[in-house]
Amino acid sequence: MRFLLDDLVRDAALSTDKPNGNYPVVNLQHPFLHKRYQADDTTATATVTFAAVSSADCFFYAFHNCTAITLRLYSAGPALEKTVVIASPESGAGSEYFTVETGLIKAEIDITTGSAPVYVGGVGLGLREQLPRPLADFEENTVDQSVVTVSPTGQALQLRVEPRSQETFRVSWATRAERDAAVAAFNAIGVGAPMWADVFYGDHTFRKPFYGRLIRTVDTRKIGADGYDFTLSLEEAR
Repeated sequence: MRFLLDDLVRDAALSTDKPNGNYPVVNLQHPFLHKRYQADDTTATATVTFAAVSSADCFFYAFHNCTAITLRLYSAGPALEKTVVIASPESGAGSEYFTVETGLIKAEIDITTGSAPVYVGGVGLGLREQLPRPLADFEENTVDQSVVTVSPTGQALQLRVEPRSQETFRVSWATRAERDAAVAAFNAIGVGAPMWADVFYGDHTFRKPFYGRLIRTVDTRKIGADGYDFTLSLEEAR
C-alpha cells in the first residue's frame, strides 16, 4: 500500500499561465476535488512553488479530462531535475512513482486535453508512505449521503449525492517496525485529514488510486511472539 499524507501542493504558492477567475489555480488546494482548476484552452501549465526546499517521489491526480499530463521538478537555479510524462492519464484518478528527488523548490504541471476547457480537480506531490500489502479479503462498502425528505403519505423528495467508497484493509503478521510506521504516519495527520491512497498500486485495473480520508485511528492487535495485525479504514472524498 502506498499513501501520500504530506502533500507539498497544499502549502505551496500556485500560479498559472492560463488564469480563470471562475476556476482559479488555487482550487488545486481546495479539499473538494470538484472545486477544480480549469483553463479556457486545450493546454495550461500550473506552477507549484514549495513553501520550503522539499523532496518528492510520487504524483497523484484526480477528477480531470486530461489526455496528457507532464510533471517537471526543479531545484534551485532553477535546474530541471526530473520530467515525468503521463501520455495516457488514467480516467478518474491516477498515480506515478519515480526515484526520489531532493532539494526541490518548485514543480510545473502541464495539462492537455483534446477539446477546451482543460481541467483537473486535484493533484498531490511529495514522499510516499510505503506499507505492507493488505490481505485479499477486505471490507468494501459504499456510503450514500443523499438527502431524502418523505411526506406523511409516502412521497419523497431526493437530493441525490453520488455514493462514495468506504473500505477497511487489514495487514497481518506485520513487524513491530511496520506497525509503528503505520501508526506514526496516520497519527501525524489525524482522522479526517485529506490524503491520497493507492492500496493496490500494482493493479489499477482492480482498484485505482483515490483521494480520501482516514475515518478512524489505526487499529492494531498483537499476534504471536513477533507479529502484529493492523487495519486501516478509509473513505473516498470528492
